[in-house]
Amino acid sequence: MTVLKFDINKIDPKLLQPEVEDQRYINSPFRYLKRLLPKPKGTRYEKITENALRSFGIDVRKALSKQHDRIIDKVKIEIKGSMLNRDSENFSFLQIRPDQDYEFMYFVMFYPQQIVIMQMDKDEIKSHIESGIFKKQHGGKKAESRTFLYYGNRETLTALGAKLILE
Repeated sequence: MTVLKFDINKIDPKLLQPEVEDQRYINSPFRYLKRLLPKPKGTRYEKITENALRSFGIDVRKALSKQHDRIIDKVKIEIKGSMLNRDSENFSFLQIRPDQDYEFMYFVMFYPQQIVIMQMDKDEIKSHIESGIFKKQHGGKKAESRTFLYYGNRETLTALGAKLILE
């Protein structure tokens, strides 16, 4: 078999350019969060949410287990943060797990100049999973990972019954 020799100078230069930055976040305090990898980004979302809530005197404590993210006013909370999807007015809320030990989920939306937090109880989340509004995240329709996702925003979450708790 002949070994192919590739000249790297033949790579389309556009493929080597950095990703185009979402212009909506150019002057945003959240600009650099966009560039973080998913796990550190999620951790940062949780810490920013904690910081924002504590600034109002709300009691926020560390989780009791990996089944939720924080204890807020003595309630187990799972936090799902997101920034606007590129070329969209929606956010991606990933890794929604209805079988974990939490009472409410906080959907934290990092708009370019504002944080919006909406709350939905676990029973509502399960209902939206059963109705197909929250979609399976892994493996298509036949997979049973019990991990779901939702693409939406403040308006769509309001229509689903989420309650606004911070803006």
